[in-house]
Amino acid sequence: MAKLSIIIPAYNEQATLEKIVEKVIKVNLANHFDKEIIIVNDSSKDKTLEIATKLSLKYKQIQVINNQTNLGKSQTVKKGIMNSTGDFVVIQDADLEYNPEEINFLLEQLIKNKCDVAYGNRFGMFNGVIYTQNFVGNLLLSFVSSIFTTVRLRVVIPDMEVCYKMMSGNIAREIAPKLTATSNFGFEPEITARLSKYIKNGKHLKFIVLPISYNPRSVEDGKKMSAFKDGFKALLEILKYNLF
Repeated sequence: MAKLSIIIPAYNEQATLEKIVEKVIKVNLANHFDKEIIIVNDSSKDKTLEIATKLSLKYKQIQVINNQTNLGKSQTVKKGIMNSTGDFVVIQDADLEYNPEEINFLLEQLIKNKCDVAYGNRFGMFNGVIYTQNFVGNLLLSFVSSIFTTVRLRVVIPDMEVCYKMMSGNIAREIAPKLTATSNFGFEPEITARLSKYIKNGKHLKFIVLPISYNPRSVEDGKKMSAFKDGFKALLEILKYNLF
């Protein structure tokens, strides 16, 4: 039976991990797809690992991987992908900013349109904004990334930083060993650049971009992204992975 691998990187997410995993478990996937849920704990200092382990005992679909040292989100997601076995792979953050029901929407459209990659687009519908600098920064970074990727794909990716990226499992696992970004959010520009350069049967991959909902959280609720520090790193990584 076909399978979707759902990678959940987690660092100090004891407040939300169980809630989001329960939401993921409840999603009924299209085309009778099974779920493989891989929680990768990035050496959390709270009870994230304990909660993840408890969930893995409750649900047979869950596998837990524990980083002995903190590797950052990029390398944590990479480890999850390399341990996946699904026909398709998607990333799910361990907080409550994204709605797991929309994973099924991406899967349905990816299959229906015979695409290799589906990206969510938080700018495709009206979503809340807490930090204007993050909103504008995401738009700017996505614009710069698209300067490079649109030429290859003939598709504009308006939300390069989005969590919901779904792709062919075989392609994801082929690319994953090559991922070198070590910054917390370097995975997004690097995987986007590498997917845009990937050649399958003599052609670039077929992308689809789909509107999704987004419920942003505050720093007080656990938001870890810094618009200026992380944004500057992401800009350098866009240039690095697209030009070299």
